[in-house]
Amino acid sequence: MSAIFKAISRQRSNVDLANPGPEAIVTQFIKGRLDTTGTYQNLSPTEENLLADFWEKILADFDKPLDSVASDPIAKPIECDDQAERAKAKDIQECSPFEVFEGCMFNQSVAERCEELGIVSSHPSGMLVPEYQPRTEPHTLGTALWSVIREDHPDVLMLRFLRARKWDIERAYRMAVAALKWRIQENVEEIIWYGDLHNDASLMWKGVSYAHGKDKLGQPIIWSGSCLHHQKDQSYPQLKRYLIWMMETLRQLLSPPIERVCLIMDLTDHSNANMDWPFVKTFLKFLEAYYPECLGICIVYNGPWWFSGVWKLISPLLDPVVASKVQFAQKPESLFKFIDEKQLLQSRGGKNKYKFEYAKPNPEENKLMFDEEGRAAASKKLEELQEQFIKATTDWTDAKESGDDDKFSEASSRRMELSDQIKAAALEKDKYTRARHFYTRTGVLDGTVVDWSKLQVPGDSAD
Repeated sequence: MSAIFKAISRQRSNVDLANPGPEAIVTQFIKGRLDTTGTYQNLSPTEENLLADFWEKILADFDKPLDSVASDPIAKPIECDDQAERAKAKDIQECSPFEVFEGCMFNQSVAERCEELGIVSSHPSGMLVPEYQPRTEPHTLGTALWSVIREDHPDVLMLRFLRARKWDIERAYRMAVAALKWRIQENVEEIIWYGDLHNDASLMWKGVSYAHGKDKLGQPIIWSGSCLHHQKDQSYPQLKRYLIWMMETLRQLLSPPIERVCLIMDLTDHSNANMDWPFVKTFLKFLEAYYPECLGICIVYNGPWWFSGVWKLISPLLDPVVASKVQFAQKPESLFKFIDEKQLLQSRGGKNKYKFEYAKPNPEENKLMFDEEGRAAASKKLEELQEQFIKATTDWTDAKESGDDDKFSEASSRRMELSDQIKAAALEKDKYTRARHFYTRTGVLDGTVVDWSKLQVPGDSAD
């Protein structure tokens, strides 16, 4: 039986390794059926065995210092001294301040803007969220892994890297470890902790990018209007922080079988003044290397006549898988292929009357984050479940190697059960470790439930 298991694991030819291609992406919308191939709870026997092999490799390095585990290099999208850029922005803010948008000053954070507006908590400090306390001990592979999984099912994250590297275990593993190292380097946990409070206020108030509605496959729609973006309006470190916060927040809107988003790059009223190459390069690098398999489709909408020349410069920078998901639309009728008329914004030819307006923080919305005992109890419960999951995963990989299909099936079921429990416990801990944000404030996101009707304009039906 062991030989059969090993033979199945080697049958990569049975796994679809080809890029889906733009035709396959469009076909999903024509048929109205989401392609869930290779996703959580939708694995072929071959894919499940490759996932087990991947976990076996993780378990072998689980307790090793993260820095000692081999990975892909962490390449910077652009060369930038973040510390120097932050100091430069601070100097401008203090010595030559200027307004960017509706009272939001250059380099002003949401928290600073809230203080100006008199939005303070009842906590003695008046702070909207307690100060972040970074981890003092170096990360092992295991601790770093759990910090990135957060409220995901553990296998959902692993499968993203496997699919991104065409089920090549070694390449997927090196990619995943690099992503873990990058997250620590960029202090992603600190960004999550503060939510949108430490983001650039003008970016939040303008709504440069925001999620609203869903496409015909049920994927959240991300609206990104380039005409609202100007490189001079914020420093590169703040822009990078905003991108990371946005991607981490969008992860909360995804839950199997919906694991990807529909991104609309809205180029209406776009001009050369809106082009920002550092932003473009950073965004593309994040999509490819650190948030793989999160993009379902990217629709470039209403581009100016000269954009075809820009596309020739951008396309070589794209990962082939990402490039295959890019579609172009010039008129609202072209968008109806992907988005129901009731979901499409009225401003773009649809019937949805929603217009973005930033929901400012509630002074008491992060009260639980000041509860250290509650946070400790939630952390302890989650850690206990994580230990049980690792034990069940070890039993699962051992059963595969020994060829005991009964134990393999039993351990697989146990892992699924624990995965659900981990997600629930992580969501509970999240209340103590992540500041509330636009989508929780407005009621759109409640646990794992995403309800866009919470932002519905009276008389508007988006169902």
